[in-house]
Amino acid sequence: MIERSAAHSCDPLTERCLDCEGTVIILIEPHTVTRTGLQHMLEEACPASEVMAVATPDDVQMERPTACVTLVLSVGALSGALGSLGPLLARPCTRLALLAGALDRDRLHLAAELPIDTVVRAQDLSVASLAEMLGALRRGMVSVSRTTMRELLALAADPAGTGGPSRPPLSARELDTLRLMSAGLSNREIAKRMCITVHGVKRHVANILVKLGCQNRTMAVALGLRQGLVDLGNATGH
Repeated sequence: MIERSAAHSCDPLTERCLDCEGTVIILIEPHTVTRTGLQHMLEEACPASEVMAVATPDDVQMERPTACVTLVLSVGALSGALGSLGPLLARPCTRLALLAGALDRDRLHLAAELPIDTVVRAQDLSVASLAEMLGALRRGMVSVSRTTMRELLALAADPAGTGGPSRPPLSARELDTLRLMSAGLSNREIAKRMCITVHGVKRHVANILVKLGCQNRTMAVALGLRQGLVDLGNATGH
């Protein structure tokens, strides 16, 4: 278990750390497409902060950080070695947000040894929700969506791991559509590749968003990557 040292001194009015200069957000996400999209969202959500985006914890280069740090860690990065983050996580003004495509017991067990301050699901991601989450962390509070809180309580109330939320599976055609979406193809291009109408593609996309609980195509592709539904190496459909 990584423990934080004594807290830095803070301004009682602004709650800003008096021992640091500014704030830095570090996103750790192994998938290039997802990382790029999330970085843009974070930059828009918190324009006053520098946003760094890396693929693995080992890519974080901050030996002596002079700013308050917020780490946004994807569950996809939990499978790698996290030891390099130890000194950064031990700093009293570092905040850690876990970004999860879906909440389940295995993911939470992997994260149990980390000093996590909040959990954010990919389905809840938007510029507004990220701005609210980051603002709450700076104030020493936690902003969690209603659905996330209910899933966390359901997992806590189910020690045997027999329950928990589930989603309807994607059909074979919906999986094909999701993979072509991840390759950056438009609806018209997908329709041509799958030999169906554009209206048929739109129907598949709508079903995908509903089943995955996502607000847009970008989030659906990001969730598909994290859940192994999409393999970028085979995404073109060749």
